[in-house]
Amino acid sequence: MAAVFRLIVRSKRDKDAVEAMVSRFYRGWDVRVESLGGARSPEKMLERLVELGREPGFYIVLLGREDSEAARFLERRLPANFVVHVVPRARVRNARLEQLMAETLAARAKFRLALTWCSWGYCLGWRGETLEDYSVGPGFDLFIGMEGFTRAIERLSGARIGRNPVVLKASNGLHLVYSGRRVKARITIGEGSRFRPEVSVRGDVEPLDNDLKLMLAHNKTMLEALVEASKAFLKTLGDYDTIVVPWSGGKDSTAVLLLAFEVYGRRKVRVVYGNTGVEFPQTESYVEKISSMLGFKPIEAYAGIDRILGNGNPLPTLDNRWCTERKIKAIEDKIAEIADGRTLILVGDRDSESFQRERRPPVRRSVNIDATVAAPLRLWSSLHVELFLLSRSIPLNPLYHKGFYRIGCYMCPALRNWEIEIMITDSTLYLNLVGRPIFRKFIHNRLYRRLGAS
Repeated sequence: MAAVFRLIVRSKRDKDAVEAMVSRFYRGWDVRVESLGGARSPEKMLERLVELGREPGFYIVLLGREDSEAARFLERRLPANFVVHVVPRARVRNARLEQLMAETLAARAKFRLALTWCSWGYCLGWRGETLEDYSVGPGFDLFIGMEGFTRAIERLSGARIGRNPVVLKASNGLHLVYSGRRVKARITIGEGSRFRPEVSVRGDVEPLDNDLKLMLAHNKTMLEALVEASKAFLKTLGDYDTIVVPWSGGKDSTAVLLLAFEVYGRRKVRVVYGNTGVEFPQTESYVEKISSMLGFKPIEAYAGIDRILGNGNPLPTLDNRWCTERKIKAIEDKIAEIADGRTLILVGDRDSESFQRERRPPVRRSVNIDATVAAPLRLWSSLHVELFLLSRSIPLNPLYHKGFYRIGCYMCPALRNWEIEIMITDSTLYLNLVGRPIFRKFIHNRLYRRLGAS
């Protein structure tokens, strides 16, 4: 096994306490715990951390409350693959094991949510000013609101929003849309909801444009620290005869695809495209475009969901997502067919996606086929993924530009009311889909539920 992150504490007694926590709550994760040898001054701590950080990887530094000043000193000087987190006890070893587990989860969230406002714009890390009403929590995520996202806000509110705002996806469907360091809009979005999204825009906050090229240029060093840490994680996995990336055409699996090419080379990586039969036309075109750009031919795993629904079977629901099982089985069957020798499957799972994925080991054995599964993006945010793709001159799936946060099938029961709103108000998207009976049935059911609740 290989660890996706390491834990660092100040003293040996703190190390003993954290190792006990790892033994109980992180079995199978292969997490290493190291100490700073009792270093007390911030300068000595930094010197030791720089020495440890010469080996690329993700590092979590846990300090007690008595070292709060040192923590502030360190977090402004360390690269993006380091997180400094203060445990709310005088010393780390004073915390109960359950609390240490919870604080480690909170520290993991800081990797993807480290963002502040600098003189030139948004900066990855904690070097600048804190964003208004900003908080860090499990399940929170950051992403760029592309042009379709801002158009949807403007259509629902009648107010102007700046281009490419940074959005904090918080809890209970709340999304904070930033203009500079201030909150310009608040959106409440429902998972599978029958109601329209709720949008509130502040008139006292000036709409500012976010220049993505400038943001990428100023954050290149911090972004590449994350990239190198994930590549180092992949290199620790050992040698495999077959490397497989299940590809959906979404941003996460596309980012994993690029990482795999950079680490293993294109010839060794097999790309399996999971085609459900009910993909958005934009995704189908995107898969063709990117495979042509990068010079590979994806192997299709067809799930046949369109045929099943075409035979009169009921649509999947949130309580019965049989479609997901069909897609996974089709992909696993195809991988088993092409696998030769030791097989490694690289997936785009990230901590913020679900409680289950947050607690799943980053390296595990597949349940159904003879293969190892690894998730190199576990500590990334959607923002990191978007910037990484742009840094490699790889365009995003057009659906993100339409305003989507996540991409799946056009009849997915988990589609949020935000994506439904875009699907029925974006004329190009709607006209692409309205001729498909499955879409008409799906959208009728969702709109009927909405009207029935009004």
